[in-house]
Amino acid sequence: MRIGSSSYSFKRFSYGGTEGEEEKTLLEIIEEAPKYGLDGLELLAVQFASEDRKYINELKQKAVANALDIYALSLHHNFVNPDSKIRKEQVDFVLRWLDHAKALGAPIVRVFGGRWGTVANFTELMARNGLEEPLPGYEYEEGIEWNIQAFKECAKKAEDLGIVLALENHWGLTYSAQGVLDILNGVDSPALKVALDCGNFLENTYEQLEMLAPHAALVHAKCYHGGGIFYTLDIDYPRVVRMLKDVGYNGYLSIEYEGKADPSTAIPAQVQLLEQAIRRS
Repeated sequence: MRIGSSSYSFKRFSYGGTEGEEEKTLLEIIEEAPKYGLDGLELLAVQFASEDRKYINELKQKAVANALDIYALSLHHNFVNPDSKIRKEQVDFVLRWLDHAKALGAPIVRVFGGRWGTVANFTELMARNGLEEPLPGYEYEEGIEWNIQAFKECAKKAEDLGIVLALENHWGLTYSAQGVLDILNGVDSPALKVALDCGNFLENTYEQLEMLAPHAALVHAKCYHGGGIFYTLDIDYPRVVRMLKDVGYNGYLSIEYEGKADPSTAIPAQVQLLEQAIRRS
């Protein structure tokens, strides 16, 4: 296994983080990452300054100059909407970014199962363990079916490009392992796998991780140095690494840092923790 990080660990959203994070650019993050012992980066699409090919090539060239993999591109989208026109716009968004991933040389694109939006405030959603009710008049099964149909189209292009879509166990429809599996089984494509987030199961954590581990194409090694912004999980990474080795996973452990300490100290500390977990497992 190799150790990388999401660019989110360096440049988090407005609800948390330390002074100066929001001003960092992806080009600066690419230069900073090797100093922390990282082998690669997972880049968030929302942090791109542009979709112009010149800028995307600049990111790729900067990574090459720093001997750094761009092993994944991370998207934010939502197929859970009764309006078929909006769902089509979201599919088109994913298809467009698949082309960008190909240009970057990123073999994995992280994707979401989406949510209903009935809990508008993210802090409140966290207090509810990521679970929300469907829109009035709709059922869970309809949201899953919208995802299946959208991902079938996205997976077809991903397969043609040689890219793997990695569906994260996130909030909303995929707050549970079963939600992820319902989408995965419905799409039934070799181009749709799992982005296994170790910090997104707040109940029955290891049992749910075990359900998804055989399908993992990417693993998010969540950490909370200095105490979590929303919550803190004491994740047993030697146990997680053993679980991953048991199913033959040999990909990236991608750090997602959600703590209050400065990233310049927290990220290297997490690299060291994961290196020890790999050696001990």
